[in-house]
Amino acid sequence: MHKRSSGKSRRAGGTAAGRAAGGFAAAVALSALVTACSGSTGSAPFGPASPGGPEGGVSAHAGSGSRAKCLGFNGLDGLNPAAEVRAGRFRIPGSAATRVATGTDVDWGLDPFNDRTWQLWLHSLEWLGGAIKEYERTRDPSDLDLAAGIARDWLADNAGPERFDEHRRESISEGTKFRLATLVCLRRYRSGRWLDEAIARHAEWLADPRHYSGPWNHGTDESMILMTAGCGIGRTDLIDTGQRRLLDSMLAPPGGARPAIDEEGANNEQSTHYSVYNRGRWRLAFAVMRQCGRPAPRELLDRHRRMDEFIAFQTTPAGDQLQIGESYAARASDISALGNGPLRYVATGGAKGTPPRERARVYQAGYVMGRSGWGRQGRRFADEMSYTARFGPGRYAHGQNDHMALTFHALGRDIIVPSGHIGYSDPQWNTWLRSPDAHSALVVRGAEFDPKAATELTAHRFLRGADTFRFTDTAFAGTTRSRSVLAASDPDALLVLDDAASAASVPVEQLWHLPAGFTAVPDGTGAVAAAGKVRVHFLQIPLPGTAPLPARITRGSLKPPQGWMVPAPRKTLPAPVVSFPAEGLKVRMLTLIAPVRGEERPQVRTAALPGGGLRVEARFSGRRLTAEAAPDGTLRRLP
Repeated sequence: MHKRSSGKSRRAGGTAAGRAAGGFAAAVALSALVTACSGSTGSAPFGPASPGGPEGGVSAHAGSGSRAKCLGFNGLDGLNPAAEVRAGRFRIPGSAATRVATGTDVDWGLDPFNDRTWQLWLHSLEWLGGAIKEYERTRDPSDLDLAAGIARDWLADNAGPERFDEHRRESISEGTKFRLATLVCLRRYRSGRWLDEAIARHAEWLADPRHYSGPWNHGTDESMILMTAGCGIGRTDLIDTGQRRLLDSMLAPPGGARPAIDEEGANNEQSTHYSVYNRGRWRLAFAVMRQCGRPAPRELLDRHRRMDEFIAFQTTPAGDQLQIGESYAARASDISALGNGPLRYVATGGAKGTPPRERARVYQAGYVMGRSGWGRQGRRFADEMSYTARFGPGRYAHGQNDHMALTFHALGRDIIVPSGHIGYSDPQWNTWLRSPDAHSALVVRGAEFDPKAATELTAHRFLRGADTFRFTDTAFAGTTRSRSVLAASDPDALLVLDDAASAASVPVEQLWHLPAGFTAVPDGTGAVAAAGKVRVHFLQIPLPGTAPLPARITRGSLKPPQGWMVPAPRKTLPAPVVSFPAEGLKVRMLTLIAPVRGEERPQVRTAALPGGGLRVEARFSGRRLTAEAAPDGTLRRLP
């Protein structure tokens, strides 16, 4: 399970890559694109363009007056500086430099790592950005000749792509938008009919509705690249198509999808990482609109501004971005253009900026998120407690199957966490990391899971010291599961009541994923986890008529996979998982998660209430938490 796979990626690292057109039919469509760009209209054979030649020469003013905006090179210019391009070498993040070219002659069929991500970025041409930027710095025409020559070599060598294997065809199709963006950047300094024709054919292919990815980051990139290409070659129809898609992706998304950014500022991709990424891409899209003379409507700008608060809620009091969905471990302080609002506030630990207006929020995109405070009510920012929970529509884009899953941060530490994201080159790991088993939720063994199933938030109430909310769904076939949560502060704790009702007896497990820095051991029917001076007690509280089974601890298991934390591409760390098993027609499990410092053990007393409810009184960290679990599953904190 933790071996590196052969790699079947359809996306590139942590950046957006185009959705595969796939299959032979797409290759036929690509054939028309590439052939149209490859000189069939009578242009000279492709090779290094010469200054002053018939195709037009290098000119620092070739793009003067153009409203086209160079959208950059997704960081490949930094990884592939001009000297490396001259040496014929190419690399992507996480790979060694590989010889791919002699001069301008590139072997476009290379796939040395059997990795579609690597092959995609080779065909994107964005690695030519280093040579283009070197020309901008030195005005040495040889660097621009090199970039233009390699671009023309790509056009010549990739004509008739139906003859290539599936991986190469996908790399050609997925790389179209990035290749187009590179050609637009090249056109700022290189004039020529071949280049304008290549830009037009690439843009027309993207403008075809069959090649539009929809209202997520792939479609955002395609749309703004269409706009800037249209601005560069004077094609109003391309500008119109790109702008319409950008507007529709927020205001009228096609195919029943949620808006790319909704009225509350929530991104639809169900991933903290991609919320941050999309914030940057939309900022760039607005710049393209302005440069093309099509300023963005106020509603789009307002939604984009509200994203800052949405992302701020997905950070911990320690300043870390939570790994919700397909997300890598990251710091809030690494987010670009923080502004002076909520993002700067969480990135600086409350020293600068302004906090979110509310302490806890429900986002209809599928998030309940809150904390004890923002460091302004007698607790230091870093000492606050925070939590998140997921519900809403089924998995989409970069989401994971994490409905009802919780995160929890207290006593300055992450305590309950998602398992993370490994990238897109290992389908086995991806399958597990997306599964309910990789999240802190109730799973039903032996029942088919439906990733399209929605989870409903049936109730919520936010009170200082006692936020409560409840979910229900039928994502596991034949079973209705419900989860009620009390997120308490002073003392900081989670009280969680899970229900699973089925027509036949089913085995279930309540899973609690801890960071890799913790150790965990069973403790009676509960468990205790430790990291530094912090101890986290997982206490199963018997409900009337129930008898909890002993806890299980799993760490670093491969068969089946369980007990891993993945903070970065291809980086797997064994991490403890506490699981509480149960079985029956109707299972009810009440769990208290109580973090403390030192060797203190929480003291818990219970008392049955009329009708089957339970009163729970717990004492720890010098404070008392008293709560009631009602027969209908409602949790509330008592005075």
